[in-house]
Amino acid sequence: MTFAITWIVFIPFYQAGGEAIAWFTFGPFVAAIVISAILGGWPKVRALLASVAKWRVPPVWYLVAIGMPVAVQLLAIWLNPLFGSAPPNWANVPAIAEIAVMVALLLVFSGPLGEEPGWRGFALPALLGERAALNASLVLGMIWTAWHLPLVLLNDYSISSALHVMAAAVVFTWLYQNSAGSVLPAILMHASHQNSVRFLGRVFEGSDAVQHQWIGLILWLAFAVAIVAIYGTSSFRRSEATAVTG
Repeated sequence: MTFAITWIVFIPFYQAGGEAIAWFTFGPFVAAIVISAILGGWPKVRALLASVAKWRVPPVWYLVAIGMPVAVQLLAIWLNPLFGSAPPNWANVPAIAEIAVMVALLLVFSGPLGEEPGWRGFALPALLGERAALNASLVLGMIWTAWHLPLVLLNDYSISSALHVMAAAVVFTWLYQNSAGSVLPAILMHASHQNSVRFLGRVFEGSDAVQHQWIGLILWLAFAVAIVAIYGTSSFRRSEATAVTG
C-alpha cells in the first residue's frame, strides 16, 4: 500500500520535474494509518499517533538525533581536502535566517514527517516483534531503499544513496530503541540529516562534492557498524550492551 500511494502521487511530482510539493513523501504515513485502522481500529491508530507525538524522551537522544548528522557532515567536510579536494567554500552556505525557513518547510514536505511515522512508527515495531534489531533494520532498509527508487527518474538517487539508506536504517533503529519507542527523534534525525547534506554539502562542487558524499557515506556505515559492535544484534539497547560486555 505504501508503494502504491507513494508512486501514484509521485507522478505529478515527476511531471513537474521535481519542482512541486513532495506530497508523495506522506505515502508511508498514510499507509500506516490505513493499515492500523484495518488491523486495530481507532485504538491502534491512536497508538501510532501517540508514538509520533511522544516527546518525553531522555534529552541526550534529542541531542543525538539533531547533532549526529551535522557532526558527520562537518567531519566529512574536514576530511575531504585531506583526500585531494579543494578547500570548502563556506560562502555557498545560505544565511541562518534562510536556512531556518527552509528547514521548517522541508521538515514537513521533504520526507521526515511523512516517512518516519510509517517506517519507525509502524513497520519497525512490527519487524522487531519477529526479528532481532539488526535483521529488522536490514529488512526495513531494503524496503526503504526500494521506496526511493522513483527518484532515479529525477537523477536524485544513486548507489551511494541506497547504501546510505541501509546504514541509516541501522542507526534509526538504534535511536528508536533507546528513545522509549518515540518516533519524534527519528523525525528530527531525518530532518537534520537531509538539511545538513542540503546546506553544508554546498561547500564543495563537482567531483569534490561527489567525494564528500562518499566520505559521508563511509562515516554513516562506520557508525552503523559501531552500533552493532557495541550493542550487539538483538535489541540495540544499552541493557543488551551491558549483558554482552558484563
